[in-house]
Amino acid sequence: MLIDSHIHLQDIKEEKIRAALLLRARELRVGKFLCNSTRPEDWPAVREIAKGDDRVIPFYGVHPWFADKVTAGWDAELERFLKSPGAGIGEIGLDRVREGVNFARQTEIFHRQLEIAGRLARPFAVHCARAGSDILGILKRDPSPQRRFMVHSYQGSPEMLRAFLDLGAFISFSWKILSRGTEETMDLVRQIPLDRLLLETDFPYTQPGKLSPEANVEDFSECLCRIYALAAQTKGIAEEKLQEAVWKNGTVFLSGTAAR
Repeated sequence: MLIDSHIHLQDIKEEKIRAALLLRARELRVGKFLCNSTRPEDWPAVREIAKGDDRVIPFYGVHPWFADKVTAGWDAELERFLKSPGAGIGEIGLDRVREGVNFARQTEIFHRQLEIAGRLARPFAVHCARAGSDILGILKRDPSPQRRFMVHSYQGSPEMLRAFLDLGAFISFSWKILSRGTEETMDLVRQIPLDRLLLETDFPYTQPGKLSPEANVEDFSECLCRIYALAAQTKGIAEEKLQEAVWKNGTVFLSGTAAR
């Protein structure tokens, strides 16, 4: 069974394409999609998609790119959406690359979402763009034994990787990162303990920073299959073993309980 640990199904605007993707994913034995939102306007669509397919796990949150666009009461609304059993928070985080978004406001919104995640004991997905030291500093100042989080589409340094792992993080790689095939990235994959690794398509964002023009079922299938195959090759293990490990990791991340 496969898990896509980070995807944005709501951004596939054509329902026919989304339905075909979900059907194809069943043939590929995808048992879970972690569907992340980026702003309050996304949340109703993510909820409806999850209601229509029990493989879709909804994640509600405010992405740092939209931190200065939320209005008063956004956090109370977030908590209302999180009444859905099993829902996570994401994607949230900090971004020093994106221009025009106040970093202090990003930090404020991030702190608030971390507080909600801790109080409700919900897993959360972290977006980190040249802000690893900032995020690590915040997480270290507010330790929580029940905290479950993943860093999505990881592309930081080995030192930062070890720091995130020390805090209990799961580390997810996306196809757009692994497909570059750089030795630095492959070394990062090798360094991650097998019980902390997650894999994602980040579909339909298969190209860095933008919606892929090839947002179709074939593109999704290729991203999913190739990232599992490449990760298994890089780790030097059978693909079936890798699939079993990533599935278990996803279960632990979501519920805190290992898959049987």
